[in-house]
Amino acid sequence: MTVENQARISIPGRSNDPARLADPTDRRMWLSLTFGIALIYLAFLPPGIYSLDGNGMLAVAESLVAHHSWAVPQELGLPGRGGQFFGKWYPLQSVLAVPLVAVATEAAHLLRVPAHYLSAIVSLVLPAIFTAATAGLVGLISMRLGSSVVGAQVAAVSYAFGTIALTYARTFYAEPLLALLTAAAICAALASSPRQIVYAALSAMLAVFAKPTGIVVGPVISAYLLVKTRSLKLSLIPAFGSFAGLSIYCCYNYMRFGHPLMFGQPWSFRLQTMPEGFVGLLFSPGRGLFWYCPTVVLSVAAFQKAKKSNLLGALLPVTMFAGFLLLHCFWAFWSGGWSWGPRFLLPGLPGLAALLGHLEAQWRRGLIVLTAVGFLINAPTLFTFYERYYAEENEQGVSERDTLWSFSRAPFLHAWPAAARQVEDARKFDVRELMSQRGVSPATTISSSRALRIVAVWWWVLPIAHIPRVLGAIVSLLLLASGVIVLLRALRPAWASVPWQRRVSAILHR
Repeated sequence: MTVENQARISIPGRSNDPARLADPTDRRMWLSLTFGIALIYLAFLPPGIYSLDGNGMLAVAESLVAHHSWAVPQELGLPGRGGQFFGKWYPLQSVLAVPLVAVATEAAHLLRVPAHYLSAIVSLVLPAIFTAATAGLVGLISMRLGSSVVGAQVAAVSYAFGTIALTYARTFYAEPLLALLTAAAICAALASSPRQIVYAALSAMLAVFAKPTGIVVGPVISAYLLVKTRSLKLSLIPAFGSFAGLSIYCCYNYMRFGHPLMFGQPWSFRLQTMPEGFVGLLFSPGRGLFWYCPTVVLSVAAFQKAKKSNLLGALLPVTMFAGFLLLHCFWAFWSGGWSWGPRFLLPGLPGLAALLGHLEAQWRRGLIVLTAVGFLINAPTLFTFYERYYAEENEQGVSERDTLWSFSRAPFLHAWPAAARQVEDARKFDVRELMSQRGVSPATTISSSRALRIVAVWWWVLPIAHIPRVLGAIVSLLLLASGVIVLLRALRPAWASVPWQRRVSAILHR
C-alpha cells in the first residue's frame, strides 16, 4: 500500500496523517506488536527443557549462580582443566539466563519445589521474548526495504505464527537468540549510518557468542556495506565485530579446555555432504524448510518485487540465509538430531520473512493462507514436546534416516496424533509422583521420560507446588487474551473506527 492509498482511507475522529501511518520508526506500534506476540508465547510456556543442548546451557547458568563457576555436572559436559567438566554449548544464553535462575532459585525455597525445575521454566521466558522481538524486527526490516505498513505487519505475524519460530520459542536452543541478533544486524545495516553500523558490528560479535555459526553475520553485513557505501573503513566494522567475537570465544575455550578451537561440536565439514544437506534442509520430509515453513515459498515472488525498488537491500537477507544454508550443508550433522524442521536455518528466516512484506493483493492472500497452514503444522508443539513422535519411532526401531526422507513417517504429518497420545498419557499419571522420579534428561524412551508423559504447559505441573491447575490455566487464558487484544490493536491502531469489512478489504487489495 502506498502512502497515497493509505491517505484515501477515511477514519472518522482520527488522524489520517500519511506520514504517521507509514513511519517505520513508529516505536509504539512495533513495541505493541512485539509485546502482544510475547504474551501469546508466554501463555504456552513449557514446564521444562527437554533438549540436551538446552539443559547444558541452563546448567552453566545454574553453576554461575550457585558456585560462581563455569563447570557443570559430568553428564552435561566435557573434561577440561583442573579435572572439571565444562559445557560444550554456547555462553551468551547461559549468561543472559543468570538473573532469571537467581530469582527462580530464591523462589523455589518459598514454593518448596526443586530449584532446577523452576529455573528451567523461568529461563524459558528468554526464547519467547527473543522470538517476539525478532518478529518485531521482521516488520522493521520489511519497511526499511520499502514495504508498506500493512505488508510489514503481515510479514511479522507470518514469521511469528506461520514458521518454526513458533516451535523454537518454546525451547532453550541457541537458534532463537541467534535469529534475534541476525535480524538486529540486518536492520541496523539497512540504515547504514555510522551509529547503526556500530550496532550491526555489536550484533555480529554477540552472534558468535550465541553460537559459533553466527560468524556468518559479520562478513555478509560487511560485503553489503562495501557495495553500498564504497567505504572500506566503514564496511569492515561488522567483520571486525565477528572477528572480535571469535577471538574472545577462543579465549573462553582455552580457559576451559586448554585449546582455543575446542568448541565442543565435531568439525565434520565435507564437500560430499553438500548435496544431501542442501536437499535435506530445503525439501526433505523430515527437515525441509518448505514443509515446515510454507510461507517461504512466496519469498521468491517477494524478492522479485523488492528488488525493483531496492536490489542491494533485497539481496542482503537472501545472502544471509544462503550463508547459513551453505554452512550447514557442508556439515555431516546437518539434520540437527531430534529437531523440528530445519532448526539450523532459523537464524536466516527473519530476513526472508521480511521480504514477504512486499507481496500485494492476490499474493498477500496466499501468504495469509500459507501462514494458517504453517500454524496448523507447528501448533501441536504448543502444548506437547515434538520429541514425543521421535521417541515413539525410536522405540519401534525406525531409523533416523527414515524419519528424514520417508513421507509416510514425516514428523509434520504425525505431530497431531502424537500430541493426542501425549495428552492421553498425561491424564493417567499423577504429576507429583511422575516428577519425583529421577532419570536421565533427556530420556530417549517414553517410559523413562517425565517430559513426554505430561501436557507441556507450565500450569500442568503446578500440583508439585500444591497450587491448583485451574489457577494456572486462568492465568494462561488471560495472557492469551491480552496478547491477542494488544496484537490486534498494534496491527491497525489508526483503523479502530473502520468497519472490519473495510479493514480486510484494505489489507487484501491495497
